[in-house]
Amino acid sequence: MPSLNLLPWLLLVITFPLTLSLSTPPNPQDFSVYAFSQSDVMWDDDPQVYALLPDVTIRAIGKWSTNGTKPSDYNFAQIPRYHSHNITFMGSGTASVIFPHDFSAPEIYDDMSTYDAEGNPVPHDEFGFPVPARRGNLFNPSYRNYLLSWAKIQIDGGVDGINFDEVNGGYSGGQRWGFNGNEGFDDYTLADFTRYLLAKYPDFTAADWQGKFGMSSENIPSETVSPDDLINNFDYRQYLQHNNWSSNPLTDKNPLSTEWGKVTPNRLYPADKSFLPTYIRYYWTSLTTTLRDYALAQHNRTLLISSNGLWPGVSFNSVGLYPWNLDEVTPDYRGADYVPVTTTTAPNGTVSIHLNGSKSLQSQFRYLKSLHREITRASNDSSQDGETPIAIFIDWPNDMMNNYQSLPVEEKKDYWRIFGAEAYANGLFPAFHLKDTVGGTTATQAGILEFLVGYTGFFKRNRGVFTRNVPVRMVFGGAGDEVVFKGGQGDDGMRLVGSVLVQMGSGKRTVHVVNHDYERGVIKVADGVVVEVDTGAVGGCPKAVDVLSPDFAVGEERAGKVTCEGGKAKVEIGK
Repeated sequence: MPSLNLLPWLLLVITFPLTLSLSTPPNPQDFSVYAFSQSDVMWDDDPQVYALLPDVTIRAIGKWSTNGTKPSDYNFAQIPRYHSHNITFMGSGTASVIFPHDFSAPEIYDDMSTYDAEGNPVPHDEFGFPVPARRGNLFNPSYRNYLLSWAKIQIDGGVDGINFDEVNGGYSGGQRWGFNGNEGFDDYTLADFTRYLLAKYPDFTAADWQGKFGMSSENIPSETVSPDDLINNFDYRQYLQHNNWSSNPLTDKNPLSTEWGKVTPNRLYPADKSFLPTYIRYYWTSLTTTLRDYALAQHNRTLLISSNGLWPGVSFNSVGLYPWNLDEVTPDYRGADYVPVTTTTAPNGTVSIHLNGSKSLQSQFRYLKSLHREITRASNDSSQDGETPIAIFIDWPNDMMNNYQSLPVEEKKDYWRIFGAEAYANGLFPAFHLKDTVGGTTATQAGILEFLVGYTGFFKRNRGVFTRNVPVRMVFGGAGDEVVFKGGQGDDGMRLVGSVLVQMGSGKRTVHVVNHDYERGVIKVADGVVVEVDTGAVGGCPKAVDVLSPDFAVGEERAGKVTCEGGKAKVEIGK
């Protein structure tokens, strides 16, 4: 018979402790604790990392502008210290933000930049940097070689992996165009667009191009001329300008806009076969394959790959939590609120920010988990064997990080107690925040590092419980995995949220309960609560139940009494 494990704060099953060792190539599928502590490439290592002892810091260092283009820029001496503590070291860098001084000549900067449909480089003044910034052009082979050059430096220095930030960041149009997608219309991309059209419509005649897309007879795709020749072959910019769409090329009036496609920042959907996603996927795969092959050939090392967002072909995804995410549509267009707070203003004008722990993020976390699985499982990459992990981190600088940093000390801890637990309860991994590179308050300065050390110790000790997990309905489909709560204090007003996970490989089922009965730093204890779940969701009537919680003392074991009746398994948790 299967065994079911429940716990009152967050509720699951115990197998056995597992200590991770880096004597073999690190396998992210065994990681149970992720951290976020990023430094500039030349900085000393963060001592907080050695206190927390996570399995990995998702971006230990980050290449930015000219910092990280030469081996001498780096402090690689920290990598052996990471490894001596069995911590995986991820290098990283921006994959799209560029500045004039990054390159030796203005014409090289121009060539590396993205362009709008009017033929001008797209400025990104919305960043607010003192030096004007642009986005690098992934379709330009010279720019891809530029990315490879600094990534190879990091590989030569001994990093375990590379995390690429904002890979497809160059297609919004920026503030200049009101973020309407007027970006990416350079010569390199237009040549590839012609290749795409010719491959998709190989039998089209001149009459077909004109009839379907309204092209002029002088400007249609041709198989007899190189697509790179925009004078004698199709020039999409000219097409847009001729139709007065160059200021808004994605307008519904443009019949080629659906062929061109739309880009969602930090996402790459497998079902989208339009031009931009198709070729971005191609160039992304080329980059990651080249780097993996380089690490293996030059250093006999398996290289981990990650990216900010949801991407295919990765060892794990690391998803930044920030507002205005285009695939999380809400009435105010801000997207999911991953750091929910309440704000009050006193008569004297003092503003107080407190954690809204009564809100559940389960639906948002499940959305990310489901989309992540769809993207990673569709890549058919050998790195996707098993269950590719997904970590989430509070991205910066944005108001979600501002809200988190504004919380009182105990409520910062409660954020991880509640929403960190809820992430685990839905098969995601929270990356516990230690430090950023813009001078934000560190975990030590905030007074929560000691708490994080103790709290994450629970997930390390129960590594075999928390890895490779997926919500049951995502594996077996249908409903039937609802968790119902009965009895206990405040029966009518309990705000408990439950989930049922299945561990890929072992098939082990775990039930998780997160307590959202919370207000202003006070969590209402859920004593005497009966958890009820369909026996089908947990693989039958359990013969034994182990109750686990980070609230228990280290080494404390509790067994739950289970009864099965009418297709329901019932377990009392709490006292």
